[in-house]
Amino acid sequence: MFPELNNLLNTTPDKAEQGTLTLLCDSKTDGSFLVHHFLSFYLKANCKVCFVALIQSFSHYNIVGQKLGVNLTMARERGQLVFLEGLKSAVDVFFRAQEKPHPLQFLRLLHFC
Repeated sequence: MFPELNNLLNTTPDKAEQGTLTLLCDSKTDGSFLVHHFLSFYLKANCKVCFVALIQSFSHYNIVGQKLGVNLTMARERGQLVFLEGLKSAVDVFFRAQEKPHPLQFLRLLHFC
């Protein structure tokens, strides 16, 4: 997506480092374009991706991903992408009985702190 950014980071999808964590945090600016960049970058590099979405829906990321040349639906079906929709999951965490552990159950703990 951004060859200049890849040059600055000295990386390409061909030589993406497996087993790393990329965490994005923005302050006083909108860095959401970086989320789309790194999501498409790692999927194109055939990395396995666990994506926790707390702002937008899967549909949003899938539409942008298609514009960037990746299909999130296909990646999810192949097992390359695990997509946790935090907005929908938050409802389950707060308002439903916990029969089994939930990936975002830490939100319940944060709520009571």
